Amino acid sequence: MRIYDISQEIFSGTIFKGDPVPAAIPLYRIKDGHTYNLSSVSMCLHSATHIDAPSHYIEDGPTVDQISLERCVGPCMVLTANGPIDEGLISPLLGRGAKRLLFKGKGWLTMKAAMALSQSEIVLVGTEGQTVGHGVNIDQVHRVLLENNIVILEGLVLKDVPEGNYYLVSLPLKFGGMEGSPCRAVLLDYLPPVD
Repeated sequence: MRIYDISQEIFSGTIFKGDPVPAAIPLYRIKDGHTYNLSSVSMCLHSATHIDAPSHYIEDGPTVDQISLERCVGPCMVLTANGPIDEGLISPLLGRGAKRLLFKGKGWLTMKAAMALSQSEIVLVGTEGQTVGHGVNIDQVHRVLLENNIVILEGLVLKDVPEGNYYLVSLPLKFGGMEGSPCRAVLLDYLPPVD
């Protein structure tokens, strides 16, 4: 079994324009005479690889600690997409078994694609970008997906992952009442390597 770590490192990872940069704050250090090292972290919950909960765009929507973890773990499909991901790309993927779609490359969902996903069996969609939408449609794409309880996984690192089927594990931290969370996302490949 091969494990692909598809997460960004938090402190060097990408941040969305205008979001605060993550910072580590040392509280105690062995080199300063303390018996242990202890740090705190300041960051936006949507830095690097992260999950958006419905409450990110929906007032009184479910928060990240209320997301069904079954949506964040299970079979998935990795596909390459650069530029707009429209319903022409999405439609043939629906009904093929994988309920989680991860898009490798610089792709983003159009409104028509988000609508097609919202009417399907898909429970999670992920992109390498820091946002699943683009331009003037960022908010609308998020809202359509989140209103239909589709988990949004953003900021993935898929450059070393071949297209294909995998088992995804992408659990958010249990931040009670929050609209998002960083996560450590991994893909498991159960197939033996081909020589």
